[in-house]
Amino acid sequence: MLRSKVLAISVFLTGYVITAGTAAGAQTGQFVAPEMDTHLIESKFVDQTFEIYVQVPWNRGDDSERFPVLYQTDSYGHTAFSDTTSIMQLGGDVPRFITVGIGYDMKSPVNWLEIRTRDLTQVEGATDIPSLAPLFKDAPSPNLKQKSGGAAAFLKFIRQELQPFIDSQYPTVPEERGYWGDSLGGLFGLYVLFNQPDTFNRYIIGSPSIWWADRAIMNDAEAYIAAHDGLQAKVFMSVGALEEVGGTAAAKSAMVTNMFHLEDMLREANLKGLELTTHLFPNETHTSVIGMNYSRGIQTVYTRPVQPMIVQMMTPPGDKQNRPEGQE
Repeated sequence: MLRSKVLAISVFLTGYVITAGTAAGAQTGQFVAPEMDTHLIESKFVDQTFEIYVQVPWNRGDDSERFPVLYQTDSYGHTAFSDTTSIMQLGGDVPRFITVGIGYDMKSPVNWLEIRTRDLTQVEGATDIPSLAPLFKDAPSPNLKQKSGGAAAFLKFIRQELQPFIDSQYPTVPEERGYWGDSLGGLFGLYVLFNQPDTFNRYIIGSPSIWWADRAIMNDAEAYIAAHDGLQAKVFMSVGALEEVGGTAAAKSAMVTNMFHLEDMLREANLKGLELTTHLFPNETHTSVIGMNYSRGIQTVYTRPVQPMIVQMMTPPGDKQNRPEGQE
């Protein structure tokens, strides 16, 4: 991880040193590139030990800076697109934020497919994903007590156990919490948005599996709209154009139609405070679009810094050019 970040900064130094080096002047204070931390948290709400990965961005190393947090589901051994995030932060495409990846303490990564179905779905569904463990050597089944519909318990874990832990251990801005999830992770993001939206104030919803359990999440959306006139959140939803068709499962899911149907509902409701952006990526499938959902998403829900991070690093603290990163 550290080697990747050193490579990233060397690449950007090559591009920025001519324009930023002269303006920066004298040598500045050093920045640090923290290693990724791993924590095991046993939940009292979910019958699970979660493996949590935390990546703090480049910083001055003197406790003078605090950062927003982006929580990510579907993590296994790392936070999602960690190198991409670092490079985009370094180049000024997005501000610096802490990434928290939520994974599982398990013997085999194939078990992740089963466990995520339990945690990321809000109601039990007839389309429970069968165990893949028998297909792999040394991959025992996790023997879950519940196969799906565990989103409520998973959300309690995030709100009451994970978020307080992260805020107590890291230099966070508690009121600045974002969420990233894709596929069933996108479905879970919608569940949070329509049930306890104050959990996060920024949502990146990639290729949401709205189809789950006969589009049950649309009932949540309708119930929220009927009971509220506002929704304080900045939301980005996106999908690949080829997710609409391409096989029995994809055809049933109607991913594109479902997403735009939900967009129509939300825009017609005209909820105060909701900033909604949607995007359709042409010629992309359910898997090829994941990285695009993420990179476009973080650029949409976060405000671009006044200066690229690399310029800040080369400018002495207190210099008038060393303006803070933009935050809403």
